Amino acid sequence: MALQSSSFISNNTLKRINITQCCSSREQQQPAEQFAPLANRFQRRLLLGIGSASLVALGANFAGITSFLLAFSPENGRNLKLDVLYPIRGYSRCLDTNQGFEFIYPANWVGDQTLLYRAAKKREAELSLDPPALNATPKRSNVSEPIVAFGPPGSTGELNVSVIVSPVSQDFS
Repeated sequence: MALQSSSFISNNTLKRINITQCCSSREQQQPAEQFAPLANRFQRRLLLGIGSASLVALGANFAGITSFLLAFSPENGRNLKLDVLYPIRGYSRCLDTNQGFEFIYPANWVGDQTLLYRAAKKREAELSLDPPALNATPKRSNVSEPIVAFGPPGSTGELNVSVIVSPVSQDFS
């Protein structure tokens, strides 16, 4: 590649103007040849970006795409317990292996916030570094409260599903 440079001084402005000319016409590369390495790199990055975005969309159930795909084979999704994370055909699963229960409820139902606040307050009291209050009244142990509860949003509780776990006596039949 040869550079040819020429300069001239304009009589009117008395400024020097440098003109550089690169390569002769036979040595010039076509833009397709010049940017071919960049095009390959761009294609790899494009495919990697599309693949990553697809995985994120599936994992986050973006626009319900994962639920839509699981609806084609709901038996397999339910057998794998994927309905704990993603609704399948309009139903979700509540699963608690520690307490030993599971059930399916409509996906548009919401969890009871009162139970969530009670559980958070109880956990905070268990992990607190503060000493217990002197005038604290002991909790009644014979009161059974629901562990989980779900119901339609905006309802007053007339339609819901709740789970209460309590011990069963040996002579119960």
